Amino acid sequence: MKKIFMGLGIVFAIIIVASVILLSIVFVKGSALDKEANAYVDKVVPIILADLKKETLFEYSSDQLKTFVPDEQMDKTFALFKKLGTFVKYNGSEGGTTMSVTSEYGKRITGYYEATADFSNGPATIKVTLIKNGDKWEILGFYINSKGELKGSGTISFGTTFAP
Repeated sequence: MKKIFMGLGIVFAIIIVASVILLSIVFVKGSALDKEANAYVDKVVPIILADLKKETLFEYSSDQLKTFVPDEQMDKTFALFKKLGTFVKYNGSEGGTTMSVTSEYGKRITGYYEATADFSNGPATIKVTLIKNGDKWEILGFYINSKGELKGSGTISFGTTFAP
């Protein structure tokens, strides 16, 4: 009986040690992904905001986003974005990444970030959804919301998010 309990104790100890090691790896990898994705958002969002053209957004977008939104809708959206006026200042982003494994998509890494920026006609909140395709981050969803008074234009709120 003593040998059975010792054997079970060793098995449970191995399971606990393996779980701690696995969780440590996931935590370290997750932290690295968060930093990587945040740096990507802070690099590309100011570029997109300074230009406010769909072509600029598409340089950094996933194929899913490019095919999900019709061109005419994207053109109308960017015409609305122009009401924000001139891009003045990017204030940074906050968010994080998630890793998931599904039978439909396999391993999938996504990031969800919210940034703020100032334009000549008011402040805006930008929500960005990222997806990691191979070694490359790409924009899966992009949403700009401004509730400031936009020189008589009211508010602008439009988002395009692809969520398969």
